Amino acid sequence: MATTHSLETIRSAFDAFFPGAPVLRVAQNLGGHINQTYFVETTRRKDGCRLFVLQCLNKHVFPDVLGLMDNVMRISEHLEKKSLADPAADRKRDHLHYLHTADGRLGVDAAAGFWRLYRFIPHAEGRLQAESPAEARAAAAAFGRFQALLADMPPPRLVETIPAFHDTRRRYEALECAFIENRAGRADEPEARELLDGFRALRPLALSVQESFERGEMPERITHNDAKYSNILVDPDDGHPVCVIDLDTCMPGLSLHDFGDLMRSMCAEAPEDEPDVSKIRARPEMYEALADGFLAEAGGVLTPAEKRLLPNGGAVMTLEVGVRFLTDYVEGDHYFRVAQPRHNLIRARSQLALARSMAAVLPMG
Repeated sequence: MATTHSLETIRSAFDAFFPGAPVLRVAQNLGGHINQTYFVETTRRKDGCRLFVLQCLNKHVFPDVLGLMDNVMRISEHLEKKSLADPAADRKRDHLHYLHTADGRLGVDAAAGFWRLYRFIPHAEGRLQAESPAEARAAAAAFGRFQALLADMPPPRLVETIPAFHDTRRRYEALECAFIENRAGRADEPEARELLDGFRALRPLALSVQESFERGEMPERITHNDAKYSNILVDPDDGHPVCVIDLDTCMPGLSLHDFGDLMRSMCAEAPEDEPDVSKIRARPEMYEALADGFLAEAGGVLTPAEKRLLPNGGAVMTLEVGVRFLTDYVEGDHYFRVAQPRHNLIRARSQLALARSMAAVLPMG
């Protein structure tokens, strides 16, 4: 099939991991938006694996690619040790297994990008959205287990590849600056000002998790930072989660940011750009399923404050994303891709409505 990179380039990158191994077949995964991903089949090896995933990382999106890869490799190796120590583990499927090159490097740094390789996860598939509380519970359990397994990963601290990624206070400060500077001439629009007032009113809730951390009530953890249903692989036969994937944003963070991402993506009845806010409602049944699954796996390592503020996580992440949408709108839509001139404004309005609904129907700590 046609690929983004030439077969010669792909074979050359793969050869750095398995020198001289024949490439029998190459197929491109067209689903990614940032990295280029290929399935590469070679001759069967002693460990039984002959299908691998070869990725070319986008160095413009991930400028600290070596820091990112050091994080990913350390997580991979830690999960491998955990899997080997568990007699009940599904060792071929329960974690991403990244490989060093034949000469011990994290990958191949080339002009086209940074090439890395990991084993293909057999009999597993990705799905876009949880359709029921049972699926939501299972997804939350997968991410809860992911955090629990990484809770005892030894030092040093992971590289913070995106500094201050979930610094909610800084996100709010950026919003205020955007309105003061008014670069795109949108800060005086009545709806933009109304949304600014709405986000300001919920600022104490938005900062509740960060302030708890600053008081020493919860620890810094290794977090995924993009926790959503599409970032787990599930067994196609029974739908149970097999493996957490897409580890590129894994770095130091707070547990409730991951749980909050799950809430934001699964508790709403409408998409994040729904223009009719009357359709936006937080579903308590989905929250209860998420909390049940997450606590079943991570409850043993969470602090009392993390458990108490669990519902706050969803509101925090919803407000933080909404603030980022409104900031981008006021600055002229230079960060998020938009499909229409007021797209970011609609998104911000939707997220504010969802956060208000969460605060109204869930037991905020």
